[in-house]
Amino acid sequence: MSKVLIIEDRRENIVFIANNILKPLGYDVVTARDGKIGLAKALEDKPDLIITDLKLPKMGGLEVLAELRKQGISIPTIVMTFHGSETTAREALRLGARDYLIKPFTVEELHEALDRALNAPVSSGSNDSETQAKVAQLEKKLAAVQAVLVEREKQLNQMKTYVTTSLKRSQMNQASQQAEAWEKDNARLNEVLAETKERMTKAEGRASDLEEVMESQKVQMNKYRQEAMRVADELRNLSEAVRLMSQNLAHQVERLGMLTAQEEEEKL
Repeated sequence: MSKVLIIEDRRENIVFIANNILKPLGYDVVTARDGKIGLAKALEDKPDLIITDLKLPKMGGLEVLAELRKQGISIPTIVMTFHGSETTAREALRLGARDYLIKPFTVEELHEALDRALNAPVSSGSNDSETQAKVAQLEKKLAAVQAVLVEREKQLNQMKTYVTTSLKRSQMNQASQQAEAWEKDNARLNEVLAETKERMTKAEGRASDLEEVMESQKVQMNKYRQEAMRVADELRNLSEAVRLMSQNLAHQVERLGMLTAQEEEEKL
């Protein structure tokens, strides 16, 4: 059973490669989460294949390859890298890597890389013509992949532009509809304000008329009050005159009584 060493710091990537690709094909899987442990396991377990990320804690993938090469150990290796790190992947090929994968990759792409890495003839020496040819071939493939990625990025930018333009148009339509709704609401509000103003004007007119009536009634009431005061004064004067007349009449009656009594006495 072939043994494959996976050097990758992300656990989910290890699980994906091991459980979905390598184990179903019958490979025995060894894993490491950083470059130093990966190098130690490569030296100790002597795997048939190494799958390593280039960016690793403690020791990068290029350093692992360089150390293996320094110790004269040739193990078929597939390197993994992200788009934008193709220069680093090219350096890995010069250090003896058999193939490379640009993340994210598919199951089929890893199957093809496994087949190329395990079935390609092993060459020795950095100046070997077959090695140089392999590097040139892989660099050609890398250039083709880069061209595809550039084209995909161009299409993605076009799609982003289309989506942005569509979104702007949609936002403009929504803004136009909102503005139209606001305009209708504003017109209705103006109508309500005009109607309210008209009602207030009429109410102010009625209030003015009512105020005039009240003022007129106030003047009339003042006249009535003055007339009542005059009548009251006349009544008081009349009452006083009646009182005086009553007193005078009483005096006259009293005097008349006295005269009558005197006349009666004189007759006796």
